[in-house]
Amino acid sequence: MLSILKTLLQLAVLSFLLSACSLLQQPAAPQNAGSHSPRPAVTASPADSKVDLLLKEANRLADKVKTGSMSRVAAADQLNVYRLRLVGANQVDDNCFAMYRYLAVQRDAGQMTQEESQSRMEMRLREWLRRWPKMQPKPPQPVFTNFLLKLYGLPALG
Repeated sequence: MLSILKTLLQLAVLSFLLSACSLLQQPAAPQNAGSHSPRPAVTASPADSKVDLLLKEANRLADKVKTGSMSRVAAADQLNVYRLRLVGANQVDDNCFAMYRYLAVQRDAGQMTQEESQSRMEMRLREWLRRWPKMQPKPPQPVFTNFLLKLYGLPALG
């Protein structure tokens, strides 16, 4: 558990996200398990497979960040290009990505700790979980946001 936390502390929002991807490949409990609701089991859908594709790309980029061959911001930008090709832009994903990138910039500049960046990203995600039920019209396929929600052990947007 300590090594997982250490890995998460090494990287900015992008890095913690990308590092957290490795958590999804292990049967370990999500970080801060007591504070998150377990994600309900759902059947695979096309959106789920896109989340998995995004996860695979995030893991690939995480390796580059870990080796120092790429900055957090550069990896975030590449993940964004992949996201836009995969599902396109929408209000929810664009907003979550803007926060994700901002936090990566702050972490690369040494202006924010890992814990602060994680807390701010989680607050943004929880804000979308509150807003989503009332949102009309809802954008199709908030895949990037669902990807982040999955990493945090939060329920996907319905």
